[in-house]
Amino acid sequence: MKLSQLGFFCAVVDHGTIAAAAASLHCVPSNITARLRELEIQLGVVLFNRENNRLLVTPEGRLVYRKAKQLIDLAAETRSLFSNDSMQGVLRVGALDVALANHLPERLVRYRLEAPGVELHIRPEHSLFLERLLMDGELDLILTDGPIQHPLLDSRLAFRERLIRVVPKALSSPTPQDLSGLELYVFGRTCHYRQQVDNWLESSGIQPRAILEIESYPSIFACIAQGIGFACIPESYVDRFASQAHTFQADQVPSLDSSDIYFVWRKNQQSTLIRNFIEVIDSQGV
Repeated sequence: MKLSQLGFFCAVVDHGTIAAAAASLHCVPSNITARLRELEIQLGVVLFNRENNRLLVTPEGRLVYRKAKQLIDLAAETRSLFSNDSMQGVLRVGALDVALANHLPERLVRYRLEAPGVELHIRPEHSLFLERLLMDGELDLILTDGPIQHPLLDSRLAFRERLIRVVPKALSSPTPQDLSGLELYVFGRTCHYRQQVDNWLESSGIQPRAILEIESYPSIFACIAQGIGFACIPESYVDRFASQAHTFQADQVPSLDSSDIYFVWRKNQQSTLIRNFIEVIDSQGV
């Protein structure tokens, strides 16, 4: 069944005759007659009673007319969704907590103002989960550690980021022995930062008194302020806690790799919404 068949049928009902319907649709009457017969065969019902060159709509025909008008109106509405310059659609974005907390808030406000017709959903997750959700098609775009080397994925730099070693204020120049006497606060193993910290510990020979998974930066900073432990924290979070700088010492460690955040999407994903989101977010600089 084609939408055009339903359109011919509704035109006949609206105009009363095949000739009048043909004139309104700028086609020959025989074309409409053929389409009506096809529709009746497909539905298995008689849509019109034919009496002396008159067409009388049957009860079944009235029901089909009602449903057909709804479908035609819905099709017209659907076509109009993208007939203007406004962005429309449903966009599912996943992001690291550091991106959501420190890089995206003001940019998202701008995006919402520029694309109010987009139904935007944002989901925070760790790196490995974000990549899995993207590959499974549950997310359209992610902001995660990168660049990602994968044959099915593309990426583009979003924000500069790096890990900073944060220790209690009393340890202005901590030695490996000093750090080995403290607790180390980390996120879970699905977090890319955890992998970087584990590699750094192995290469530096530091053996913390305990390694504790505390996935809350305010709690981590509170423990550091009391001299209990230390952590490797994204620089943007260190900047956010600058008002507490009298309680900690922050230093860059060369052996800790950069942790830049990238836009990542599937290579075969052709979407104006994704491109527009990246352009708006990226237009404010990295």
